[in-house]
Amino acid sequence: MTDKDREKWDSKYLKNLGGDDPSLILKDFFFLASPGKALDIACGNGRNSLFLAQKGFHVDAVDISTVALNHLAGRNQRITAICQDMDTWNIPKNRYEIVVNVRFLDRRLFPMIQDGLKPGGVLIFESFTGGKNQDYCLKKNELLHAFLSFHIVYYEEKNAPHSDKFDQTICLVAIKKTQA
Repeated sequence: MTDKDREKWDSKYLKNLGGDDPSLILKDFFFLASPGKALDIACGNGRNSLFLAQKGFHVDAVDISTVALNHLAGRNQRITAICQDMDTWNIPKNRYEIVVNVRFLDRRLFPMIQDGLKPGGVLIFESFTGGKNQDYCLKKNELLHAFLSFHIVYYEEKNAPHSDKFDQTICLVAIKKTQA
């Protein structure tokens, strides 16, 4: 499946690399995280990785597309580009001050995201719901339930007017609780 997925995403990024503006939810909430290590899951063209690197974070930018990662390579020395299929990659434990997951959904990663964040670490998550393919869409309140052990800072379900595939986006900002 990896080669087929890589071909799909390489083809997509060859046609359109996408914009450079970071996700609005990241811009609004990145400051909650202490400076240090960041993880950008399925980073695509690296727009969120570049933003975090410019804010002083050392970013592990992970994506399956060699085209997207080649575009990102060398643009900031604080970014480590990692070409991996998220279906098989494991998030290192207790490593990150911030984890960003924007427009990608792999439920297998939920417990690894929790373990990968350091206590006090920040999760910024944005994904879709109400689409034609439910494998790629969150269910109502699913994200809240997956991260109930965190302190929820922000949660919103809103219409996705610019998407022909999805009805709504779901945004979550949460902080991993520190042990007492």
